[in-house]
Amino acid sequence: MTTHINLGQAPRLNTPIEKAPEACDSKGLIDHSDTDDFATKQNIQQAPDAKAIATQIAKFAIAGHAVHKGQIGDFIVTKWGQTRYCKNFAELREFALKLGVSK
Repeated sequence: MTTHINLGQAPRLNTPIEKAPEACDSKGLIDHSDTDDFATKQNIQQAPDAKAIATQIAKFAIAGHAVHKGQIGDFIVTKWGQTRYCKNFAELREFALKLGVSK
């Protein structure tokens, strides 16, 4: 069934609206709440905000270190060919304290 609509005109009341072919076979929304990577309320509350992360990275930059953010919330800190892997923001803060970058 094909319906032609003239541009600039509103469709008529009896004009059928077609769905995409895959919409007919849709199984609905997928619930990912039972997977391991689903963020629970507790994890959301413990996660650092973007401002805290940006501030910490800026403090490293002032001290001459480069911080690279990973896709899973991890970080790599580099300076003079040396690297340090931090698996989360808490480890990044601890490393900053050891270096004297943060107080």
